[in-house]
Order: sequence, then structure tokens, then C-alpha cells
Amino acid sequence: MDIRHFKTFKTIVDVGSFIKAAGVLNYAQSSVTSHIQAMESFYGQPLFDRIGKRVVVNAFGKEVYQQARTLLDAWDRACDLKQDMTRPSGKIRVGVPESTMLYRFSPVLKRYKQLYPGVEIIMVNAACPEMRGALKAGELDIALLLEQERTDRDLLIEPLMAEPMGIVLPGDYPGNELTHPLDHAVLCTEKGCSYRKIFMDMLAQKRIEPENIIETSSVEVIKRYILCGLGISFLPTIVVSREIEQDLVRTIPWQTDDPVLLQIARHKGKWVSPAMAELIKLTKKQFSETQ
Repeated sequence: MDIRHFKTFKTIVDVGSFIKAAGVLNYAQSSVTSHIQAMESFYGQPLFDRIGKRVVVNAFGKEVYQQARTLLDAWDRACDLKQDMTRPSGKIRVGVPESTMLYRFSPVLKRYKQLYPGVEIIMVNAACPEMRGALKAGELDIALLLEQERTDRDLLIEPLMAEPMGIVLPGDYPGNELTHPLDHAVLCTEKGCSYRKIFMDMLAQKRIEPENIIETSSVEVIKRYILCGLGISFLPTIVVSREIEQDLVRTIPWQTDDPVLLQIARHKGKWVSPAMAELIKLTKKQFSETQ
């Protein structure tokens, strides 16, 4: 076997078929088949289950796939040593929550792309638990986590700033307190979002049992629904700062000794490329000036 076989196998799993993999790799389909046959001969067992005309990676194949990803990542790093290591280049994958992506991170990206236009940045919006898992799996290089402070034995996590949070109410909401029963829907971010749990805990402390819940992964959708009077939510106040100034919404600030923090994270064992190092440096600089 050689490195080409692992590249072929990984591509088949990623794109879902031998034919598509042949197109991506610019190989004849017979070459793709021979690569897999060589691997299956080496291991003495199949990597895929042949079900009718479909091929599905099996349990053993999934184990090989995880090792192939590690191997190919190391191979790419070894090949990248040929590049000029004094200047960022290549591609970096960054996980960022939607609210941070929309309202906090654009100055960092703008400055970074002015300095290093050749670096490709892939932005991923996901809940914090998913981003931590993606860092550990090597699917993300850097993540900005928006959650209460925590440690992780596999990750290096550094706080950047406290993110002010509050219960957001429509402008015509009666009173300044939440009472049971609520006349408005409870607008929640998706399960796994750090501040959804905080919101639900707050409601429970007030003995409020929400019976009308709308869930969405988009804070922008939540904001629009609050503006039209549909419901209430718990959000970073920067999301509605302009609407607060215009008296379109009101907030009940969240007071706590354990605030939600914007934190930058990476895997402790991951090589920090020049492209990563510069993005980390610019991010830290931006948020040190924000506080």
C-alpha cells in the first residue's frame, strides 16, 4: 500500500461512491477499485459492505477511515514544509457561533484578509459541544466558544471577553419581569447551545414552565420574531443593541458571577501553522481592545 490508497479510500467515504471519488481524484474507476482491493488484501477483510449496487463503509472501514484522516493530515503537514514558512498560506477551518460571526468577528476577518488574501478560511457555525468535538476530531483548526468558562484536557481554551447577555422582550411587553403564565412564546436556540440551558434554568428558578416553545439555530430569526412580538428569548445583548437604542426591544440584563465568555480554543496536540498563529494573534488583539 502507499499514500495514494489512503487518499482514494478517504475520498470514497467523503463523497459517498467510487464513481464520484474517481471524478474528484481524476482517476479511472478501475484505478479506484484497484486501490481499495489492495487495501482489503493487505488487511485481509473488506472495508465496505456491498449491498446491491451500493457500497457502504463498514465498522472496520470506519476505524481505518479515522486513522487515514490522521495519516493524511500528517502527510499534508509534511508536504507543506516545502512552503515558505515565514508567511501564512493554505487553508484554515474556524468554528464561530452565529452571533459572534455576525457582530464580533468581522473586523478580525477584514484585517486578516487584507494581510493574507491567499489564505482560504472556512467558517463553520455550530453549537459549542459540536465545535469542541470537531476540534478533537481534527475537523476544525480553531474555534470561538461562547459559553461559561470550562476546561478540557484535550483543548487549549483561552478567554477573550465576557459577553453581556440578557432576556430580550418585545418593545410592548407589559412590565419588566417574567411571570407565569407567559403570554409570549419562548424562543430558544438549539439544544446543546450553552445559553439555552441558562435560559431554561432561569425560567425554572422563576417557577415558569414554558408551554409554547419555538426552537431555531438562528439568532437572527429569534431577533425577528421578538421584533414582531411573537416571543421572548435570552441572547447576547450585542445582537439587539441597535434595536434597544431604537426602543424596539427591551432587555432584562443577566447578572451572574459565572458569565458567558467568548473563548478561543484549539487542540493541544495540533501543530499551529503560520496561518493559524496569525489569526489567533489578530483575534486576541481585537478582543483585548473590545473590553
